[in-house]
Amino acid sequence: MATNPTLPPLQYVTVDGSITGMRMQLGNELARRLCLRPVVLSTSFAQLTLGLLEKRWDIINTGMFYTPQRAKLMHMIPYEIQAISVSLNEEAALHLSRIEDLSGMSVGVEMGGIEERHAREADDALRAAGRPGLEIKTFQNVGIAFAGLRARQVTAVLSIDAVARRNAEQGGVKPVLTGLYPTPVALALRDPDLAREVAAVLEDMREDGTLEHLMAPYGVMPFPGHITVSGMPDPAKER
Repeated sequence: MATNPTLPPLQYVTVDGSITGMRMQLGNELARRLCLRPVVLSTSFAQLTLGLLEKRWDIINTGMFYTPQRAKLMHMIPYEIQAISVSLNEEAALHLSRIEDLSGMSVGVEMGGIEERHAREADDALRAAGRPGLEIKTFQNVGIAFAGLRARQVTAVLSIDAVARRNAEQGGVKPVLTGLYPTPVALALRDPDLAREVAAVLEDMREDGTLEHLMAPYGVMPFPGHITVSGMPDPAKER
């Protein structure tokens, strides 16, 4: 399983070098129920999809947002719902009701993530309305983006809700908008047979309450309804 461990408390590296967090707990439970040994590999977000397609790992377990474009490349299993927060420096006096209220200001996002996509959509809408757009600054990961926010290099940071809460607990920043753009989060796989097995286990975990029990301490919601594979056509069904 490959992950980008830069999103505490969901997946991150501890001081002793171990990769941990809610999604690692999920991966370990999946492996246990499949009678497999979990092996976690750390990589950058940009390498996740390429590495899967090159068969360097079997599963992407990093909280990847589901999009139709990604589902054309790999088998995706939505199992979690995540939303986006807007965080400011804790000393900021701005009052925001929506992302567009940051018109003319700098916004930090992780490069290539859904947060960047929504920031650019807001920027386009502002400019189309004749208002100053957003100064979007991309960072290699969201941890660096929050470091930039604490150093006042950006006015705001867009991140998923759980990460915004953890950074607020660590001090220096505060989420002022939460629950924006709720979107399914998925595991991604290249092998259709493994994808079906993993989806069946996740559905069992949803039905027996394990999934909700695992996610609740992190403020994360399981995917509502039946968990199944979505995305690439299954070769077995096409024959």
